[in-house]
Amino acid sequence: MGRNKLKRTLKFKPKYKAFSSHEGDNKEVISLLHEELEALYLMDSQELYQADAAKQMGISRPTFATIIKNARQKITMMLITGASLKIVDEKDDLLVMIPSESKEAILKSSVEAKFLLIYHLQNKQIIKRGYLLNPIIKNKVRPAQVLPALCSKHGINFFMSESIGLGLKSALLSKGVYSIIENEINEEKILHLN
Repeated sequence: MGRNKLKRTLKFKPKYKAFSSHEGDNKEVISLLHEELEALYLMDSQELYQADAAKQMGISRPTFATIIKNARQKITMMLITGASLKIVDEKDDLLVMIPSESKEAILKSSVEAKFLLIYHLQNKQIIKRGYLLNPIIKNKVRPAQVLPALCSKHGINFFMSESIGLGLKSALLSKGVYSIIENEINEEKILHLN
């Protein structure tokens, strides 16, 4: 009888969960587990060594090696056979950062706003709110120089603002943070991110 599977630490939140070829007639669907996507993200996007990526996921290096091998085989089969790919998203909680001129409510959401509101969502409900002072105001630096590292440090999954420059958008994505541009941001829109 095998051991129970240990809970993996999954920080990356996939925004897109289904991929398919418009050519061919293969109806097969390959399921990519969330832990497999996390392994791909850590090794191939963040360029971590297996030992470091395994540590971030809370697993052994041999277990990580098995997970990454399975993930790469599934991606390869999808590309070769034209099968569809579905990501099994197990992360039921996420963190959203929104710049605001007020620490109490979302107001004038520009990346140069005084505060950075942080919303913690779990099972499509806001369970906690917090804020940070926006370091670009105090340090007089460009948003792409500090906000991506700050988001990564706090485990942010989504950064929402009324406008986001291309440099910041690219820098955020390199840290696994999706940027979302919305003209009017409110808690209802935040709840629909998951």
